[in-house]
Amino acid sequence: MEASGNLFFAFLLNIFFNVIVIVGAIFTNSVAILADCLHDLTDTISIGLAWGLERISRRDSNKSYTYGYARFSILGAFITSTLVIIISIIVIYEAIDRLFHLVTPDAGGMLLVAILGIVFKGLSAYRLHKGITFNEKAILLHLLADIFEWIAILIISVILIFWDVPFLDPLVSIGISIWLIYSLSKTLKGSLEIFLQKSPSNIDVNEFKNSILAIDGVNSIYDFHLWSLDGIESVLTLKLKIDDENKKENILNIANKIAYNNNIVDVTVEFNYD
Repeated sequence: MEASGNLFFAFLLNIFFNVIVIVGAIFTNSVAILADCLHDLTDTISIGLAWGLERISRRDSNKSYTYGYARFSILGAFITSTLVIIISIIVIYEAIDRLFHLVTPDAGGMLLVAILGIVFKGLSAYRLHKGITFNEKAILLHLLADIFEWIAILIISVILIFWDVPFLDPLVSIGISIWLIYSLSKTLKGSLEIFLQKSPSNIDVNEFKNSILAIDGVNSIYDFHLWSLDGIESVLTLKLKIDDENKKENILNIANKIAYNNNIVDVTVEFNYD
């Protein structure tokens, strides 16, 4: 319940802040703030999905979803990443146009919005910094990135107060958008790999197989399938040839222990005898 509460707190705080940023982007005429508004909107959607999925994750599997609802989070990441990459490209286009038609933004307004951004994101990050669930940790990383971005906008706004260098505003927005595209492209790629049942990147398959082959009584592995359920937990099915039926229980216990240490939550082993 604590994880769900922390995420809901961050979700409400970010919705309120999104309204402030949208108004701030309009009144300050800053494409840098507009670009960061896009990132903040992404984070709000992500937090909302995380909060909803934290509640849904308590549901038991059923006849329709025999593995449960874990992959709904991956679907959410895929949809969000795709939309934000498209919008980021549009923001870059607008920022490049602004470079050729320079408009001096309201530096004072930018400074105020940047300070509010640091405060709101800081409060959300503080609420989540002791979280132990994957959702909390993932959202915390997003929030920390947001804080650094708002610090960059704050610095730019201070510079604009003292020097008339309006080109810095669209340059920052391009930088933020490129960073978003780069970061979310990795998220998009990771989501697709999970849907396509690629083996988990955190597990060395050859090393894993060798650890099973090293078990006394195991002669060979002739069928091996390992895939990620949701990017965190994994599923394994394998067929082993063993030399003695009496060793089956011991081999299964050791195989399960190896799987558990690799965060594999579901293991199916079939035995055949030489």
